Amino acid sequence: MVLLSIFVTSPDTHSERRLESTLTISQLKDKLTPITGIQPQYQILRLYRSIEATEPLVILDDESRSLQDYAVVDWNCIKVENLDPSARPGEFSDLSAVEKFELTPEEYASRSDTVQAHLKANKLGRFADTPTTLAHPHPHQHPVSTSVPPPGLVPGARCKVITSEGGLERRGTVRFVGNAEIGKGGIWAGVELDEPVGKGDGLVEGRRYFTCSPLHAVFVRPDKVTVGDYPEEYLLGDDDDEI
Repeated sequence: MVLLSIFVTSPDTHSERRLESTLTISQLKDKLTPITGIQPQYQILRLYRSIEATEPLVILDDESRSLQDYAVVDWNCIKVENLDPSARPGEFSDLSAVEKFELTPEEYASRSDTVQAHLKANKLGRFADTPTTLAHPHPHQHPVSTSVPPPGLVPGARCKVITSEGGLERRGTVRFVGNAEIGKGGIWAGVELDEPVGKGDGLVEGRRYFTCSPLHAVFVRPDKVTVGDYPEEYLLGDDDDEI
């Protein structure tokens, strides 16, 4: 007996399965019932060389033969067609009719089991203690512009930033505003981004302007920053569960 790594797809599911080579087609259909939601008598199984292939190698219609008899190998794909006349395509994958659970901002803020509550308790993100700029200038610092930054652009303020990455907007918290030896000098704004899409941790060319997690810091000119009430944004991981 050999365990085969096989892709299995149906109108509503897609997964990778480890199947015994000695499984008969009849046994396979029984195994596929809870996976695809299709009863054995309504299953039509077609074998493809790979998941990208468009032409089937063979129809697995002899229920007494095994996968081995059909010369199934690793990374083949079995596509399951549903002949049930009462089937409704998209029944298990269309979420448009699913009732959504929603909270008002006030209800969300009052809960103790949220990301925001965790950030508050651990002083993270916009709830972190506001870092101060360095008390001692860089030993090689040269005079730079002392232009006044826009009102409201102060450490601790929530903001959105237009980055150099294709003009994308990112949200974060202002951590530094002032003269900085970056580029041609002048006034710069240092922002701790909500997402790890920045360029550092607040250290630029040997000088630390503030401290944050790696890849969360970005420095831009003040005109690229808009201060306002911008909630945190997070990158969501892919769901690895099979359907």
